[in-house]
Amino acid sequence: MIDIHHHCLPGVDDGPPTMAESVDLCRMAADEGIETIVATPHVLRGRWKNTSRAQLAKILDDLRAAVGDRPRIVLGSEYFFGHDMDEMLRTDSILPLAGGRYILVEFSSHTVPPLVRDPLYRVQLDGWVPVIAHPERNIVFQSKPEFLASLIRIGVKTQVTTGSVTGEFGPEAQAAAIDWLQRGWVHVMATDAHNVTKRRPRFRAARQRVAELVGEEIAQSLFVDNPKSIVESRGLVYDPDLPESLSTESGGLFGRLRKLFTK
Repeated sequence: MIDIHHHCLPGVDDGPPTMAESVDLCRMAADEGIETIVATPHVLRGRWKNTSRAQLAKILDDLRAAVGDRPRIVLGSEYFFGHDMDEMLRTDSILPLAGGRYILVEFSSHTVPPLVRDPLYRVQLDGWVPVIAHPERNIVFQSKPEFLASLIRIGVKTQVTTGSVTGEFGPEAQAAAIDWLQRGWVHVMATDAHNVTKRRPRFRAARQRVAELVGEEIAQSLFVDNPKSIVESRGLVYDPDLPESLSTESGGLFGRLRKLFTK
């Protein structure tokens, strides 16, 4: 399995502060069946710039030397959305996932800025594919699922956190994750691991739960095939078309919660 969202580089963001903890985190991921990790340090103005490829590559080389061959670790980033995203990409200030064409993009958990559609579409004209990190943990997307669907329709992809499916991020995130999995709105699952205590790289339980919800074939796509396509900078294996509008059934947050807890 491949984890495309993982904060394993030491001392660069809110992930592990030391090389020793980074090594433990990577080995914990290997024990969960993760064969490849994409290291995704935050790129956040004023707090974690992480725009120097050379500096991050040096840290990555040191981590690889300490961890060994298992798991394989490649470089990427998690970019906190800004409307000048296209300019940031043109100046190589955002590291794409595994050096390919997919860009991991995050929003605040409490808001989505206005006028996000144009920048997310514009970067695709330059050949990039934006992947929204953990939208199920964002209260705007939770309450307005049609907004997320409208972004998917213009080519944006989504990454849901494994812990959301198993309830680690609360009932709202779990309800959204399950609903969107069943609707075909999720393109890849990833851990968003940060440490060896509260934000561990748990994969196996989530993969089993996703298979129960949507079947083994789609689970294979979300945990193996699509992540591999991202790392290899190819088109996704599983990328279903969305209908032009949502059905009203269970479309809102409270409808999803009711559906979740009446099973």
